[in-house]
Amino acid sequence: MKRIGILSLRGGAGATTVTANLAQAFVHMQKNVLAVDAVPANVLRLHLGLPLPSVAGWAGHMCANTDWQSAGFESPHGVTFLPFGQLSSQNARQFEANRSHYLAEIIDALGRVDLGDNQDHWQLIHLASSDLMRLEDDALASLFDVVLVVLTPDAASYSVLQDVADIQATINRAAVTAKVRYVLNQYQPETEISRDFMLVMKNELGADLSPVLLHRDIALMDSVANLTTVQSFAPTSQAAKDYQSLAFWCISQLSALQLVS
Repeated sequence: MKRIGILSLRGGAGATTVTANLAQAFVHMQKNVLAVDAVPANVLRLHLGLPLPSVAGWAGHMCANTDWQSAGFESPHGVTFLPFGQLSSQNARQFEANRSHYLAEIIDALGRVDLGDNQDHWQLIHLASSDLMRLEDDALASLFDVVLVVLTPDAASYSVLQDVADIQATINRAAVTAKVRYVLNQYQPETEISRDFMLVMKNELGADLSPVLLHRDIALMDSVANLTTVQSFAPTSQAAKDYQSLAFWCISQLSALQLVS
């Protein structure tokens, strides 16, 4: 089993979109995929076809100590999915106060599920931006094979990237160090500013930045409006090709990390 954590460096960088479409790309490669939304906004469901009125999710079951597996859902295109769900105010406060504990508990529980076959299983965990700081906890970091940090080629992401330098110094002492990789999203090669920030980030992040650039593509906005992924809505689009390339890159990265470890 392979497990990837995916989070945005800052709000709006696109970790939700990346999680949904990367999961779908793995399905197209005949992988068995489970996507888990660990963000209270509960938006990942909109990319995977979950009916809008549905408010159930694994987080509420965790707070109530009931069966979280009943919150499972399979998208029309083969992605098994655990939505975060909608919490009451009391449960939301309870969850946030114990977020690291609940994250570790659900991931540990997923690791103990009897898969019952020899298929290639992948888990994609959609994390909150604030979870980057929590990953300095070696126990939590050890639950992931790789963590993808999504950022955009603009001044806002670059500023945040500088602000997390102190956090990086802490993470450098943790088990997550070698696991963090960066993915550039919403790239617009036709604009000078996007090209310039891409080059600056490539220079600063080096080999930790994925060579696969995720282009800004109207097909992505159209697909989520139709409650599906871009591979299903526009399979010949630039975005669909980008996510297929990203899936291949993730496989190669995990293979390389396993060789190092």
